[in-house]
Amino acid sequence: MAYRSTQGIVLSRTDYRENDRMLTLLSPEFGRVDALCRGCRKPKSPLMTAGELFCMGEYVLYTQGGRQIVTACSVIEAFYPLRLNYSRLSYGAMMLSAALKSAQPGEPAAHLYILLARSLRRLAYQDVPAKQVGTAFLLHLAAIGGFKPRLNHCVRCGRRMGEGEAGSLLPQEGGICCTSCCNRDPYRHRISAPGLQWLRQVLSQGIDRTENAPEEAPYALLAEYVAYHIDGQLLPVTDE
Repeated sequence: MAYRSTQGIVLSRTDYRENDRMLTLLSPEFGRVDALCRGCRKPKSPLMTAGELFCMGEYVLYTQGGRQIVTACSVIEAFYPLRLNYSRLSYGAMMLSAALKSAQPGEPAAHLYILLARSLRRLAYQDVPAKQVGTAFLLHLAAIGGFKPRLNHCVRCGRRMGEGEAGSLLPQEGGICCTSCCNRDPYRHRISAPGLQWLRQVLSQGIDRTENAPEEAPYALLAEYVAYHIDGQLLPVTDE
């Protein structure tokens, strides 16, 4: 029997028995953690917020019989404004599902934890369009997961592509393909020159320092790319 404390973000929850929930947390130290949160569904439970999706807090876990049990939680952020905008809520849910599929039990996930926390803050408290936040999240998730798309050179001919060039983002080949090499590829993979340049800037500078965002962020392309590499579909999103 042992206690341990870790920050965590609730990625998923499942009602259990009458007043309990099974939670899956993303922990920077321990990766994906499954824990039982007893009594959190009671109206006056001190763990009520701790058992909700998106909750970020300092969780105290007690190990008993091979099971982790939440005994206390100091809530850091609940991201409540997400619940007031369905589009932003849908992008937030997509991020939780992508992190759930990417994190592994027992493997530290500090970079993924920071990425998720910052992206949820942008969705909840900043005016950045939800589609841009979601696209940037998936791009950095790919980099953290070891399948960062190749965006500067054509994956087929190896030629360095200029800033004004369009292309196709091919999940199976791991990056961008120039127009000369991708004439026969599906149209849905096509990305405009401004969209491609924006992705490069987001990857190198971060979304907060990136300017000249395209009118339509290439979210669908990044969603297909990430889904292919994590071998699982992402939750659908709703645009504003």
